[in-house]
Amino acid sequence: MMKETNIHSQVTSTIAGDDGEAVAKSEQNAKKTVPEKPNEGLEKPADAGWYVAVVRVNCETRIADSIRINLNHNHVWFDYWIPKVKVVYIDKRSNKRKVKEKLFLSTFIFCNVSPRQLDKIRFRSDVYKMLTMPGQRKIYQIPDQVVANYRYFVENDEEPVTAAPVPLKKGIKVRVVAGSMKGVEAYVQSYNGKKAVIGSEIKYISGATLTISRNLLEVVEEG
Repeated sequence: MMKETNIHSQVTSTIAGDDGEAVAKSEQNAKKTVPEKPNEGLEKPADAGWYVAVVRVNCETRIADSIRINLNHNHVWFDYWIPKVKVVYIDKRSNKRKVKEKLFLSTFIFCNVSPRQLDKIRFRSDVYKMLTMPGQRKIYQIPDQVVANYRYFVENDEEPVTAAPVPLKKGIKVRVVAGSMKGVEAYVQSYNGKKAVIGSEIKYISGATLTISRNLLEVVEEG
């Protein structure tokens, strides 16, 4: 059963921008010839990786779709992920439980694309910047497995997940052995009786934690 989820929104400070009005006209033209389905007829490049674009809050999906439309129009494969969670709430009018999606991390678009295409994203007027590692100019590429693990945390429907605004403190590495998150590896944050708080993180961006039964965990030997 899905549980009610408490979300602590992570908002990145950004500067004012034009939200992409400068690309609106070209986007309309691209829509006329873009494939009906995302990446239809396009092959994922072997060097595709995960990068993060920072945009105006509450404009993530619109801008991500705009990027896809324009890149697909130019025969470029592009995929994206915007972290969202399903939240259970009580509708005041009907007094019934309903489910809706809510942003887990605001202002971030996780872009899966060839590094050769990054300039076509970062130089758009509606993209503030592409994330780089602290003190470096090179755009930060996130390992595929790191994104996959983090995504399992955020999108799981069995346990409520909370955003952690700072890097997680490292502890014992564990692996989930059953349930929808089977195979996911994480680090133990704390124990509380039969429960454990485990976490996953994407360096320099955010962490995610959830509470899970200790019986569902096994220790991963590192060495």
